[in-house]
Amino acid sequence: MKFNLSIIAIAILSFYVTNSFAQTSKRPNIIFIMTDDQSAIVPKKEDGKKVHLEGETVQSHPFGFNGDSEVHTPIIDALANQGMIFNNAFVSSSVCSPSRYTMLTGRYASRSEGPSFMKLHPYGKTTRVENNTELEMNRENLPRLLQKVGYKTGFVGKSHIIDHDLLNQKWDSDREGLLSYEQDADPKDPEINAAMKHNHNFWAGQIKKYGFDYANGVYAANLRELYNDSLNVHNIEWKNKAALEFIDNFSDEPFFLYYSEMVPHGPAPWIKKNGKYLYSLDANPKMTGAGYLDMKFENMPSRKEILDEVMAAGKDPDHAWLRWFDHAVGAVVKKLKEKGIYENTIIVVTSDHGNYNLGKTTIYEGGIKVPLMIHWPNGIKTKSSYDELVQNIDFTPTFLDLAGVNLKKIDAVDGVSLKKVFQGNKKAVHDYLYFELGYARGIRTKDWKYITLRYDEKAQKQIDNGVIFKGWNGHVHALPYYTRNSHLGYHAAKLNPFYFDANQLFDLRNDPDETINIFDLNSKKAEAMKKLLIKSLKSFPNRPYGEFVNY
Repeated sequence: MKFNLSIIAIAILSFYVTNSFAQTSKRPNIIFIMTDDQSAIVPKKEDGKKVHLEGETVQSHPFGFNGDSEVHTPIIDALANQGMIFNNAFVSSSVCSPSRYTMLTGRYASRSEGPSFMKLHPYGKTTRVENNTELEMNRENLPRLLQKVGYKTGFVGKSHIIDHDLLNQKWDSDREGLLSYEQDADPKDPEINAAMKHNHNFWAGQIKKYGFDYANGVYAANLRELYNDSLNVHNIEWKNKAALEFIDNFSDEPFFLYYSEMVPHGPAPWIKKNGKYLYSLDANPKMTGAGYLDMKFENMPSRKEILDEVMAAGKDPDHAWLRWFDHAVGAVVKKLKEKGIYENTIIVVTSDHGNYNLGKTTIYEGGIKVPLMIHWPNGIKTKSSYDELVQNIDFTPTFLDLAGVNLKKIDAVDGVSLKKVFQGNKKAVHDYLYFELGYARGIRTKDWKYITLRYDEKAQKQIDNGVIFKGWNGHVHALPYYTRNSHLGYHAAKLNPFYFDANQLFDLRNDPDETINIFDLNSKKAEAMKKLLIKSLKSFPNRPYGEFVNY
């Protein structure tokens, strides 16, 4: 009897040891979750009151793990506490499309060879990176490479990285099969709703062509690109339901899920009209990117419950959208645990870029610095942090490395793998980072930043001839904005006083808010930063940039 019990005990022990080893040695699942327009910077206060620049709108707050005491994000904060917080995380371009392109390729956006981008910027011309960057049909990217090594890949949420020729004009029935409807059309009308559903399925099908096995809960770009007033509202539950469906369908094999949220991109979820959050928590949850869907969303608490919870916690309901998103992440965690794959799943929470003090479309900290936490019970120790520089160029090589892909055998990427960082290595993986946005280029070390503004040949001739440039809402200005989007350019220039300076140098140790341009006061550091910029620019063949690189 004792002998039999011993055999049983050994068998049970062996079972747990074997399964534990298999779980830790198995290639990890990857869930990449991203907000839209969310900075890592906590809005400042003086004497208990928020500090606002002239003309500033309500700030988009970061998460609690970034040090923001005004928000309520306990689920994400717990994941961050049990994983790794990155205190110096950046994106290379502070606007949607190029940042997303970089995340899904590991390449800087100006390396894009997408049709719209190349039409605007043929080789031999200066690139003007903005929302014109798109994935290429004939080049490798992260999901395609993961598919090749056995991963199932999923896409949920906002795209803005394919088919810009279609995004830049209202859809109509004779363009690529997209069906039209009026701006004020009622999605509850069966005929209108059928067209909306058709268009959603069209975009989901297009996305699959770029390396995704699954695409659902898709928005072609921003909410307004649905071209319907009733659909111009945020819907977290619908996208979350699609994310959970993907996990349900593909949990038996390693997977990668790109889960891209829309909040807090405009219309801002904190906008109130008649006491209601008209575009978010008080909107109709049945209005989705596929039209009106008469269904229940039991994957998350009700919107009223979320608002009540935030107020019960003593927090400002203007920030309740963060708890809304927090619950969506919680639903993903719950599903992973139900499937028994939580421990070996990497969960990333970050943003495509920031918008603090309207730094979007700039290379200032408010636009390029983003929140980033990575949680992986099998691979990252709890209460970890990393203070060195990382950038969105690093996601693709990191995920490929962890999936077992030999990075030396793929097309060159600009980033590096963070695998050793996950394992506890505190050494810097980057000495400096490169940034590009419109006519601006920049370099950032841990303590210094250098920003340049150089125009292409056509714009410079206009400037030399005294052309006055027409901007947003009737405003005129002597120099072009970085990007073609005059609305974003106007606000970025208004709130950032050095916006039009050709050369800008900031000592980030003593001036983290970039309030003093010391380019003319520190020629030695300026020259050192110039050399780093030239080194980066020379890695872009046949792409001139002012006097720095000529081809």
